[in-house]
Amino acid sequence: MPSSTLYDMLLYGSAVSAVLVALIMVQFWRRERHGAYLFWAAAFAVGALRYLLPALAPPGEALAAPLSEYAAGVRALLLLCGAWMFLRGLRWAAALRWLALAGLGLWLVAEEAGQALRVLPVLGALGYLALGWAFMRQRPTHRWHGHYFFAGSCVLLSFHMLAVPLLADSPWQLWGYGATQALHYLTAVALLLIWARREQRLAAQALDAGERALAHVRYSRRRETELRELTDALLGQISDGVVICSPEGLLTGFNRAAERIFGYQAQQVLGEPVTLLAPAALHETQRRSLLRLNARVGAGQVGSRPWEFTARHRDGRLFPVEITVSDMHLDASRQYVAIVRDISERRRHEEKLAHLADHDGLTGLPNRRCFERRLRERLAGQQSGLLAFLDLDDFKLLNDSLGHKAGDAALVAIARRLVRLTGDHTLAARYSGDEFVLFAPGMTAPQAQAWVDQLLLAVREPVAFNGIEFILSGSVGLAWYPGHGADVEELVRSADLAMYEAKRAGKNKHCFYRPEMLAQLNRTAEIATLLKRLEPARELWLAFQPRMHLDGRVLAGAEVLLRWRTPDGEEIPPQEFIPVAEETGQILRLGYWVMEQACQTLSRWPAQATPLVLSINLSARQLFDELLVERIEKLRQRYGLSPAQLEFEITESSAMRDMDDAVRVLGRLRALGYGLSLDDFGTGFSSLSHLRSLPVDTVKIDRSFIRDIEHDTHDRVLVASIIELASNLGLRVLAEGVETTGQLQLLESLGCDDVQGYLVARPLAAERFETEVLGSWPHWQAAR
Repeated sequence: MPSSTLYDMLLYGSAVSAVLVALIMVQFWRRERHGAYLFWAAAFAVGALRYLLPALAPPGEALAAPLSEYAAGVRALLLLCGAWMFLRGLRWAAALRWLALAGLGLWLVAEEAGQALRVLPVLGALGYLALGWAFMRQRPTHRWHGHYFFAGSCVLLSFHMLAVPLLADSPWQLWGYGATQALHYLTAVALLLIWARREQRLAAQALDAGERALAHVRYSRRRETELRELTDALLGQISDGVVICSPEGLLTGFNRAAERIFGYQAQQVLGEPVTLLAPAALHETQRRSLLRLNARVGAGQVGSRPWEFTARHRDGRLFPVEITVSDMHLDASRQYVAIVRDISERRRHEEKLAHLADHDGLTGLPNRRCFERRLRERLAGQQSGLLAFLDLDDFKLLNDSLGHKAGDAALVAIARRLVRLTGDHTLAARYSGDEFVLFAPGMTAPQAQAWVDQLLLAVREPVAFNGIEFILSGSVGLAWYPGHGADVEELVRSADLAMYEAKRAGKNKHCFYRPEMLAQLNRTAEIATLLKRLEPARELWLAFQPRMHLDGRVLAGAEVLLRWRTPDGEEIPPQEFIPVAEETGQILRLGYWVMEQACQTLSRWPAQATPLVLSINLSARQLFDELLVERIEKLRQRYGLSPAQLEFEITESSAMRDMDDAVRVLGRLRALGYGLSLDDFGTGFSSLSHLRSLPVDTVKIDRSFIRDIEHDTHDRVLVASIIELASNLGLRVLAEGVETTGQLQLLESLGCDDVQGYLVARPLAAERFETEVLGSWPHWQAAR
């Protein structure tokens, strides 16, 4: 056993070296504020206490040795807990809970037999290894060996902890304490080296940051100079005027654009009050706006919102500008900078756009929106007057024949005449397409007649275009305010209805609105609604009107007529619903239903000695249906009919929509053997060229020519001419509307081929036609 003096000195030396390491760990904690360093400092402090217990214990005291071993266990737990906290980022509460649980477990183990104390050196060795590993994890990326020295000392301390029990009560125990003291000093030296290296790095970083900051200051000053020079150059080059003034309202800056905008040179205005650029007499609204702006400038409440103002040029003229004011510090003083933009051109452009928005681009007249707005203003002032709605007659034919440029020239000419006719107090506008509207205030009934006559005469004046003169006509609808409409919409609608009535009356006429016109419009709308809900099988039925050959008075065939009875039992005549069906497009559905029912009925009737021919009307929409011929062929084949048993009637007006296409379709039907007839000949657009071009077999003379043929010489001459013309062209002639024996005899004397009318028979339902006409035609004729 070594001498007690040397033993105590080694123990005290080990305690002092452990305390030194603990103090260095405390310094690390003060620098980095990481709780792991406090655990490690506590571990080394407990280690110092372990070395002091044997030295301070009275001789013969048996308790010092166990306490020393338990202190070693606490030190091991503190080292492990600190490493766990450092590597896993645990908070204080979690670390303390972990330490308490570990200590409790160690105490429970200590209650067992002395075997528990053998575990403590292993825990101590693991603690030192964990401490070394933690410091290795935070080593810097650059090459540095201080952390390796510290980790090496921790490894040696771990081996020493495992060797301490083996050296107990041996001559080598003093050497063990000496090794402990040396290892602690090595650990302290390694920590001091790490500390010094960190301080050196921080100082180098601070020095580098200072140098960078100094370089940044130098760069900033250079850039400030460059930016000031660049700003001066930009202010001289930008297109917007820049006016700078002091808080006292004196001009301190004036760029080249401002010189161009205001007409002053910079040296002429610098130091002058800013009011030099404003008009001497301000409008009240602008004066209040300027006062508010001055107040905001004085209070430092300027912003970037643009503000429009009227400025004064050097030559005295006023012009609009847009100003944006902001404040800034220039040369250590507050200045106000105004960006000024001359918006004269923009104002002119806006006025032009506003004019285009309210006026027609072709004629220059007010457009529909502008007219209705102005008329609404006049009506609000209780101003009575007359509204005229003018629509040019057959304007589409002009565009189709001479081209749209001719049409545009006609519209411009009509517009000029309307302006000349209306004067200053009458509103005139182009409503749409070839429609014009005029409102004459204070017009009386006697004045209205003369005024509308002048209007129609003005429209009929010749129009010249590319050396060609042509004449237009117009239909005019007239409506009084407030009698025919209490507001703009109602008044225009009334005049529009009157205009359509004038067109139906023959065009180139005028017509005043009547209440029954609105009733007719409502009736048309009602029929259109009923047509959409129509169920053909329940509401429609066919009537057949016989046609008779004058030669021998034999039955030639029948015309198929459509009849409509609504579910309410109302009979709607064809002249009411057929035009509405044409306009709404329902005529296609009705036409093909009629065609199928006629073919089905004809297939059921008994065969005749002379095949019976059914004549079916084709609407304009059907005539130009691409699938017309294919549908007719399918129906004929389905019901086993021959083409000679079917004849299709067209009107000249329907063929006029596209004569070339109509000739092509009719030519296909004619080639297949179907009969073709031209209905209502003598009305509408009848011409010899159309009669020659259309591939028809029969010409039907309209009933309007037959009605007075016995008494009217002109009608008789016209009918005779049509019959002779058709005969020369190899066409048959059928006269419609024959109601008297005198008409029948006269037509027979003129050479007419067939007749149809009430004298022969009224239209009959299919059952009656089969029994009364087909079954006993001779007796039927005898009874007539």
